[in-house]
Order: sequence, then structure tokens, then C-alpha cells
Amino acid sequence: MNIKINAEKRDLGKRSDLTELRKEGFIPGIIYGAGQEGIKIAFNARDYTREYKKSIGAVAFFDITVDGKTYKTFIKEKQIHPLTREVVHIDFLELHKGKSITIDVPINFIGEALGTKEGGVFEIIHRAIQVTCLPKDIPEEISFDISSMNIGDSIHFKDLDISEDIATELSDEITIAILSVPKVIEESEEEEEVEGEEGTEGEGVEGEEGDKATEEESSEKKSE
Repeated sequence: MNIKINAEKRDLGKRSDLTELRKEGFIPGIIYGAGQEGIKIAFNARDYTREYKKSIGAVAFFDITVDGKTYKTFIKEKQIHPLTREVVHIDFLELHKGKSITIDVPINFIGEALGTKEGGVFEIIHRAIQVTCLPKDIPEEISFDISSMNIGDSIHFKDLDISEDIATELSDEITIAILSVPKVIEESEEEEEVEGEEGTEGEGVEGEEGDKATEEESSEKKSE
């Protein structure tokens, strides 16, 4: 998905300058790859947030226009404020034709797993995978239909439909998601096992007491 952003060049050197810029409703950033030191920019925070929300769940590319020139980029690093969760700075990396890049591609799980109707819980272990490829080969997402999954089934990396033009360092056996047994059922089974063990021990105690009682009766008869 392509997102268009209009930005301005800014001299963003001091921390106080960045703070003032954010107060004015702008997000500072930098475009790497567009020059040796990169281009320092600032863009409207409200416009960015509105457009970015449209790309959630898919790979997003940003067409950033600065002084009449447009740079095709993607987010390399985004800094988030730990308390307000607002974006405080973004590093963009310019795309170059014929040059591979490494980027995270989200996984879209389609449908409702069959096993969930029996109480199974669908657990996602990896929501995205890191891939390396040319910009033209980057998929917006990787889809997987989970409709036929039963309790105990799992999805591994090798099960995903990925183009041969895309490279990744993930092992084929890495688990992406699993449809697990409900915890309630697991706990009830454990409780049943514990109760069974307690019952067995109880019977043993009663048997020992019965033997002692028999021995006492025999002693009384002898004394008589």
C-alpha cells in the first residue's frame, strides 16, 4: 500500500527544536538513502496518523514529497513515546530499483478455525516474518486459510505460500500458529488425575488401619 506524505526540510539539530516541533503538531524524521547524511524532514502528525491507520495489517510504502521531489520509502525505524504511545520520530529508507531490502511482512490469517467450535484456542506465535527481496517482489501480506484447522493442528513456516523470489532466514519447521486444547479442559483432566491418586492413597490408609484393628482384637482374645 502506498501512502503519500508532504514534508518540509527542517534543521533538526537540537533536542529543544524537536520538542517545539512536536508541540506544533509535527513529527520529525529523516530519509536515508537520499543523500550521504540523509534528509531531515518534518510532517503533519494528524495527516500521518490518518493515512497510516489505513495500512495496518499490510506492508506500507511512503511517497514523501519534499521541495517538489518525491521519494519512495518505507519505515526503517519508528520511535514511540513510552507513556503517551505517540510517534516521536521516524527513520525512512529510500527504495532503489534493483536493490534488495529487508522488511517485515504481516501474516493474514483468513477464516475461522474448525477446532474453535469445539473450544480450541487459536494462538498466534508470529504475526509477521522478515523477508529480503527486491521492492517489486514485496507482498503487502502473506495469507493463510485456517478454516480447516482442528485442535492440535499447527502452522509452520513451510506451510506458507511464499514466492521463490523472496529470501528469509527462518527454518521450515518454525511454528507460526497453533490451535491448542482449551485450558479449562486441561485443568479438569489434571484435577481428575489428582483425585484418582488421592482415592488410591486413602484406600491404602484404611487397609493399614484395618490390619491394626485385627491385630488388636487378636491380642485381646489371647489375654482373655
